[in-house]
Amino acid sequence: MRVFICSTCYDLIDLRAELKEFFREAGVEPVLSDSLDSEFQVNPESNSIETCLANVRNCDAFVIILSNRYGPSLKSAGFDDVSATHLEYLEAVKYKKPIFMYVRDRLEADYSIWHKNKNTPNLKLLWCKESQDQRIFEVLKSHRELSNTKPKNNWFWMFKDSVELKQRLAKDFKEPFARAMVERLFSEGRIPCFEITGQVKDCIKSKVTFDLHIRNVSNTYAISPQLKISGTVNKWQLAGLASRESTDLHISWNTTGGYFLPLRYTLNYSILEGHQFYDEGELMIPCNPRDAYDQPISSKVTKRDYLKTIPEMLLFKGI
Repeated sequence: MRVFICSTCYDLIDLRAELKEFFREAGVEPVLSDSLDSEFQVNPESNSIETCLANVRNCDAFVIILSNRYGPSLKSAGFDDVSATHLEYLEAVKYKKPIFMYVRDRLEADYSIWHKNKNTPNLKLLWCKESQDQRIFEVLKSHRELSNTKPKNNWFWMFKDSVELKQRLAKDFKEPFARAMVERLFSEGRIPCFEITGQVKDCIKSKVTFDLHIRNVSNTYAISPQLKISGTVNKWQLAGLASRESTDLHISWNTTGGYFLPLRYTLNYSILEGHQFYDEGELMIPCNPRDAYDQPISSKVTKRDYLKTIPEMLLFKGI
């Protein structure tokens, strides 16, 4: 996932550096025009503004941070009479990018005063002191407006400092952060992996009895594995399994005829960091009464994913 971080640069240099590392540690690609080691793509045949707009179009989400500066107008360079930050925001709106706006609480306080007194010449404000920077209210005003003809996101969140901002970002990007973290854990081999084997012990009339052997073949401890047969209320709570440990289940099941009984299953489990995962798969149980005894059971995992993650642990404590 690529996230474009939009703001004025020189006054927010430290905040932008923090956000770059914040997103990178979460496994998300930050895109910043003023960072040589971000995912910002430079086209040597385009000017800096066109390159910024191309990066906005190429992002998956657009984060804009408003503090107290608007930035110089680009009119003299042949663009509209707006700042680079404003132009990037308009580009994100034009291409219907998911927009996440964060507004410094002191700017919101000044906005309330400006909105009530916007026709007052030489209006003096405590935070947004320069008159040229008060054009930042145009961005905030247009974003806040509701429109029935052009539905758009008009949400924004206030923040006091970088700590509050990152806490809010952790909530707003919980799903992509979780997805990126899970992909990292899987790639590093830090998710339990189970091997399920078994044999049929008996098959009489409409009931088959079989043993399942569940083994943790990974190097990661699996906490509280629970096996569920899909579409039923049947589930078995297992003891935690360390690396190479196994457990056995003895199960009786009604059959509906045929040579094989297909059973869909879900295996839920957690790891020590608190993240919860699941495997989905299929068991094929031989159930021909004439030759089912001691026949091996085949199993196949069809999906592995997460049930619940704790992205804040990654962002603020590490994993």
